[in-house]
Amino acid sequence: MNSSTNETKNAKSGTNSNVVQFNSDERVLDAASEWLVKLDEGLDAEEMQALKTWLATPLHRDTFLEMVALWDKMSVLSELAEIVPHTPEPSVKHKANNTVNWKRPLAIAASILMVGLLSYQGLNLFSPSNQTEPVAQMASYSLQASTKPGEHKSISLEDGSTLWLNTNSQVNIAFTETSRIIQLVKGELHIEVAKDKSRPLNVLAAGKAIQAVGTAFNVQYHRGDLELVVTEGVVEVASYTLNKANGESIIDPIIKPQAQPLTLVQGEKSLLSLPNSTVETVSDEDIANDLSWREGKIVFRGEPLIDVIEEVSRYTDKTVVLGDAALANMQVAGLFNTNDVDALIAALADNLQISTDYSSDTIVLRPR
Repeated sequence: MNSSTNETKNAKSGTNSNVVQFNSDERVLDAASEWLVKLDEGLDAEEMQALKTWLATPLHRDTFLEMVALWDKMSVLSELAEIVPHTPEPSVKHKANNTVNWKRPLAIAASILMVGLLSYQGLNLFSPSNQTEPVAQMASYSLQASTKPGEHKSISLEDGSTLWLNTNSQVNIAFTETSRIIQLVKGELHIEVAKDKSRPLNVLAAGKAIQAVGTAFNVQYHRGDLELVVTEGVVEVASYTLNKANGESIIDPIIKPQAQPLTLVQGEKSLLSLPNSTVETVSDEDIANDLSWREGKIVFRGEPLIDVIEEVSRYTDKTVVLGDAALANMQVAGLFNTNDVDALIAALADNLQISTDYSSDTIVLRPR
């Protein structure tokens, strides 16, 4: 404080120009700190050329080398061998006693403050534990939800989104300040996404991340097949891995950018589990039928019995099988209640002239 007071008095009296020089050094120190941060992240060709130009000024070069020594970042010099071919000399007393003899203590403090601010904003440059891993975040809202066979439910989420779960489904949900994540472990969900551009929502399933800001879509994950139907707006699909910084929880997954991301708009669907997913258009009527489960209904419009049996099996804890392959291609049409599979099976038996054999865990359909 005394030094600063004296410099101020000298400046007012006009007998000393150190204050002007101090301000100049402080700006150089700030710039040197910024370059040190950028070096830790990695420079592209344009940034490397800009650094070379900046270091061409002797004051810049000397200040930068002092910063390197102060923060024990001597390893960066190997990256700059052609630009900075020499290491700090006597002005930096690093070799002798591991200290730095600075003539500008207040400027050092300003520089430390600036670097500390950059670290606080997310770079964490000088924290060894964060050199290779992103900073772990905490969930501000989390939820686990599931449904039993034959059950469906709707859930109002913290952000204003509405989530529906179909039969025999399970989800894990985690929201942070920057992301909204829903992991579909199994089953089927439909979500109407509340708009929040600062926190995109991702549904994770089978290695795919389905992202939306404010839209509505349906995701079914059953027996290894992952199907997406967009009912409103636009969604993008990419691959992801879990973030090791968070103990491989679902918080802040690492989304892998795609050179040509798969994009779906309202009225389109895709089987994402295929190696090369294609997009097809679906009618409003088909979408309405696909979403009828939210009202506890299931609609068939001429599907073969083998496909109907697979769908019906999702709504019961019994296994439904065909006792004769000759029944496989019989067509089924009708509206059924998903919460009464026994009545559904009975209706099939009456309309298709087939018999049903019940055991403790199996329903077998046979020709009459």
